[in-house]
Amino acid sequence: MSVATRPPPHPWRWRRALGLALLILFHALPWLQWNGRQALLLDLNARRFDLFALTLWPDDIGVLLGLLAVMAVGLALLTHLAGRVWCGHACPQTLWTRAFDGIAQALARVLPAQAARPFTHVVWLLLSLWTGITFVGLFSPIRELVAGAFDGSWSGWETFWVLFYAGATWGNAGFLREQVCRSLCPFARMQPLLTDPHTPRMLYDPRRGEPRGARPPALGGVLGRGRGLLDPTTAQDYVFRAAHPLLAGPMPTFSADRLGDCIDCMACVRACPMQLDIRHGPQADCLACGACLEACTRQQQQAGFGPGLISYCSPQVMAGQPRRWWRPRTTVLASMLLALLACGVWRLF
Repeated sequence: MSVATRPPPHPWRWRRALGLALLILFHALPWLQWNGRQALLLDLNARRFDLFALTLWPDDIGVLLGLLAVMAVGLALLTHLAGRVWCGHACPQTLWTRAFDGIAQALARVLPAQAARPFTHVVWLLLSLWTGITFVGLFSPIRELVAGAFDGSWSGWETFWVLFYAGATWGNAGFLREQVCRSLCPFARMQPLLTDPHTPRMLYDPRRGEPRGARPPALGGVLGRGRGLLDPTTAQDYVFRAAHPLLAGPMPTFSADRLGDCIDCMACVRACPMQLDIRHGPQADCLACGACLEACTRQQQQAGFGPGLISYCSPQVMAGQPRRWWRPRTTVLASMLLALLACGVWRLF
């Protein structure tokens, strides 16, 4: 393959590797052993919680609640400083939806169209069933649970919970998809309380991209051909007109040499799992998964216009201002996390 025909590198390639690694970790976690026993097991019958070298009993419920509180506050602090990295890269809904999409795309490439769809659902159901078994294996010894699947020795509760989580996985990742994040997830509704103008998010650069429209790639990007960046007010005016055509009226007609670098290919919209158009401004439902960033970068590189028009940064950085790492919410969340850790250390030692 020549240099001219070689596809451009994929940005954020690590997000696929991270998702695969987290899926493997989840399914492998119940099988890990520690001193001859299951390393992670919340055994409800024996009323003990094994967490590698730590064993908690019913009178240690405060320690377990403390661990959950530390993880919750830590997730809030991570979201405040780094944006929705959990939602976009580690949330089970994101991981399994991405896995389901990968399975569907792989089968569509090797099977006829009529056979691909039913076979896709069969594979989805098998993955969902194994997910249900894995999850229940965190509460019931996994080796006995898997053996019981073949000899029919599951209890009624084990059967119920395996089928319940298998059905939930199949329904959420296969059908509900973005509706889980948009309407059902409580953490998604808390995002505005955790973020501020210095929190990174997916942002479109209208100063370089507007006014959008198809144009010959031979003209080059706006920086290379001397048109330069628009002023912020004009750029935002074009964004508003594109997002609200009925309210703002039709866009003016521009010559090709005055158009921005956005070729209006809609690749970012098609790639978005939430079906959002990031060019219309910051989106409350955006998961910051990087799909639009990757799609835009690929299109811009293929057109020879330079880097992509979508960046993962804060609005302050996009406006050219320095980023502040320490803010009032940072102080509150960090103080809560340190207090919980101090209480935990005092409780254990």
